[in-house]
Amino acid sequence: MEVVRRMSWVFLILALTVLPAAAVDRSKFRTCEQGSFCRRYKKWISRPEREKALWTVLPQTRAPLPEGGFSFQVKHVNEETPHLLLKLNIYASGMVRMRITEIKPLHIRHEIPPGDVVSDPPPAAAKVSEADESGKSIFKFATADGTAAEAILHHSPLALEVSVGGQILQRLNARNMLNFERYRTPKERLPPDTASVAAPDTVLLDAAAHPNGLDTNGLWEEPFGGHTDQKPRGPASLGMDVSFLGDVPSLFGLPEHATKASLPFYQEPYRFFNLDVFEYEIDEPMALYGAIPIIWAIHRLGGGQTVSSGFLWINPSETFVKLERDTPDGKGGPAHAWWTSESGVLDTVVMVGPTPKTVSAQFHDLTGHGPMPGLWALGKHQCRWNYMSEKDVATVDSMYDKYDIPYDTIWLDIEHTDGKAYFSWNAAAFPNPKQMIDNISAKRRKFVNVVDPHIKKDEKFHVYREVRDKGFFVKKVSYKQIDDPTDVKPADWVEETKIPDPTATQPPEWNTEEDGPWVAPQIDNPAYKGAWHPRKVNDPTPDLTDFEGWCWPGTSLYPDFTDPAMREYWGSQFALDKYTGTNADTYIWNDMNEPSVFNGPEVTMPRDAIHPNGMVEHRDVHNMYGYYVHRATFEGLQKRTPGDRPFVLTRSFFIGSHKYSAIWTGDNYAQWSHLKASIAMVGALTLGGQSLVGADVGGFFKHPDTEMTVRWYQLAVLIYPFLRNHAHLETPRREPYVFDEKTMLRIKASLQMRYKMLPLWYTLFHRWASAAEPVVRPLFWDFLDDPQTHENEEALESQIMLGDSLLVHGIAKPSSEQSEATVYLPKASGWYSIHNGAFKAPGAHVHKLDLDSIPAYYRAGTVVPLKSRIRRSSACMSLDPFTLNVYLNPQTGAAKGRLYIDDYRTRTYQDVGLLCARKIDFTCSARLGTRTHHAKASFEETLKSSH
Repeated sequence: MEVVRRMSWVFLILALTVLPAAAVDRSKFRTCEQGSFCRRYKKWISRPEREKALWTVLPQTRAPLPEGGFSFQVKHVNEETPHLLLKLNIYASGMVRMRITEIKPLHIRHEIPPGDVVSDPPPAAAKVSEADESGKSIFKFATADGTAAEAILHHSPLALEVSVGGQILQRLNARNMLNFERYRTPKERLPPDTASVAAPDTVLLDAAAHPNGLDTNGLWEEPFGGHTDQKPRGPASLGMDVSFLGDVPSLFGLPEHATKASLPFYQEPYRFFNLDVFEYEIDEPMALYGAIPIIWAIHRLGGGQTVSSGFLWINPSETFVKLERDTPDGKGGPAHAWWTSESGVLDTVVMVGPTPKTVSAQFHDLTGHGPMPGLWALGKHQCRWNYMSEKDVATVDSMYDKYDIPYDTIWLDIEHTDGKAYFSWNAAAFPNPKQMIDNISAKRRKFVNVVDPHIKKDEKFHVYREVRDKGFFVKKVSYKQIDDPTDVKPADWVEETKIPDPTATQPPEWNTEEDGPWVAPQIDNPAYKGAWHPRKVNDPTPDLTDFEGWCWPGTSLYPDFTDPAMREYWGSQFALDKYTGTNADTYIWNDMNEPSVFNGPEVTMPRDAIHPNGMVEHRDVHNMYGYYVHRATFEGLQKRTPGDRPFVLTRSFFIGSHKYSAIWTGDNYAQWSHLKASIAMVGALTLGGQSLVGADVGGFFKHPDTEMTVRWYQLAVLIYPFLRNHAHLETPRREPYVFDEKTMLRIKASLQMRYKMLPLWYTLFHRWASAAEPVVRPLFWDFLDDPQTHENEEALESQIMLGDSLLVHGIAKPSSEQSEATVYLPKASGWYSIHNGAFKAPGAHVHKLDLDSIPAYYRAGTVVPLKSRIRRSSACMSLDPFTLNVYLNPQTGAAKGRLYIDDYRTRTYQDVGLLCARKIDFTCSARLGTRTHHAKASFEETLKSSH
């Protein structure tokens, strides 16, 4: 859900009070300095003589891996035997993957199961020629498109260097910032099998054991925000640096953050820790709802060559990323990033590119391709917290029809349930939900209900009872202190409290016969060390009870979605005979799945909670919790309606979520700054593989004025693949028809533009699903050789491409502050205005603004598939004829494009014989004059000419 609320008990009744609108409460969320592992890492990388080798690869231990690639043992200079294992995989599409974990760890370190993020089986291995030279192992290979590449594993200090065409693009551990904290026995400074001649407190081992002002706070327990995180396994963080070489003008990616497209080099590291953030701010490295730890780099190399590469950090625990430059002004030259995660294993992937298209293809080769969405999912979605009754739903639906405004889907938020018990209905407000949804279906529209992962604690609620009885809830640990059975009293331990006074002598008058034997008086023993007791440790078999937190229902419990059996159960609840009141046109919205725990640390689940599937600490899997929720929902919908294309919307996500869900950017604000930020946020998500994305049109919090509303729609219909407007409970209604007539007509014109362009959107999604091309992308993706797309502020932050054909420039200021916009049109054969067909040459152009449109241009030489008949929903348009707009290249008189057609709703598109994908070639035989117009051709004629 979209807003965190205070929880209070009044007369034993749980009352939910909406917080007043305000900026994000920073005190609730940790910074790097407030988190012990990040603070330790910063200290570690500033240690004296950091360049000295600590970890060394032992080339004589190289062994082949079953899936291809090699493993090496890694030895620390201050340990007698190697304790780390390095795995190196080189994939044929053009990736180098390096993983580091412990050999025989004290506790099993969490690794993401195969198939959850990285495809199973993994990508095909490259054919590699290998050689060892002094101090390094060299692996040469060619990518699938024939690009020559090389990976050099340096032995001491451990480092990995990746080059393309003889040019080094990335160096891992280039600055010797590697850290790997191995598990310890309770309260010990060093791991149990560390051998060193030095005293423990002088050993330079890792960020948790070194002599340079070691910060021991938070190693075994850590307080924050009124909660104490117990760490019975001790420190287990890891970190490393990567350098992007050449002249690197910009870095991109790191979703999800509300920041610029060209990533700022903040003083505070970017944080990945999925959270329910109330009213997030713009231009901040603070964590938000999802985590895709990927960086895209642009490298300007010698000879005018420009290439791109990618770097992926696969770790679902809390992670910080710090971007740095060599130059004081922070511009030009190489760029660097250091990464540190709280636990797990080190798993990194270098995508060698060298083009943006190949980087995207490599990412999807690693993580899998996304499915085609139903055509309806690309139409207009109407949502609000909340439509309050069946009558309310019917009114909204009928008003769209009254004003002839197209839309595809109506949504219900949490108030439709029986006391926030999901899979249920509020019987008073929704007495006949099946009939309500059937009425929507009859108009060839769809329905979406919210189903959050927190489960209401109520014996009458069958989902609660069944999940509890199956033992699927996440557990709370009640630690008990016991004597450490491994602790032995030292041989020199002195427990005698008194000893004879060694300075006393027998008095001369002492008569042994009369007085008895003389005994020296007792004095306090100066060697006394106190009564010895074994140290206390946490009981290794503590009491486990179901973890309870507060969320919308009040007391709530949280299923362990990491367990495949729990996911199977969850998915089964969407069956039509179980989720009563729904039909096959009902789809699902998973919100609050970070997970959100109103009374938890940082409004989420405690890190020391236990997932019973494998007895894994929540800290190890936190950033994947939401991923497992929406995956379970997606798989349940697949089984509910065989052959149908599921639709799931999620707020929380991780690498690979593109295979299961759409994403929106969460609780944005009705502010111009949030409108502009959405351009960069959507672009970053698409670079992370997530193409079905969007922001709430008009903002979730507050209420936009009419001009902002119009500008937001004008932008959203052209660049948001997922197009939904949604609003807070306390805001005025903002359906298009509630505005004044001029505003309503402008919104309607924008939505009609969207529906006219659905063939283009759908064709682009086929390119995403089949060829890994982002549907929307920053300009550099298509125009890498144009330096302005890497450095021009307007090109970077105000503009974005829809496919390779349409450039869109957002307007993010009111007309009182901005009457014109400078639009940069990249190097191409020319550009045509989407509104009047006017031709523009590449370069910067001043565009006079009016309220009826925003600057948008089709690229010359493209054929754009459209539909001219706009009906009430996309399904009603499915059999209408196509219109092909041809935007000629003025130099050649030719244009090319694509059109993809299938049944728009089932998975039969996966059968190649049951779809129609056509390349369209158009050539104008007439001589072109100095004034160039775009041409039109009918679908049938163009297909004939293309055969």
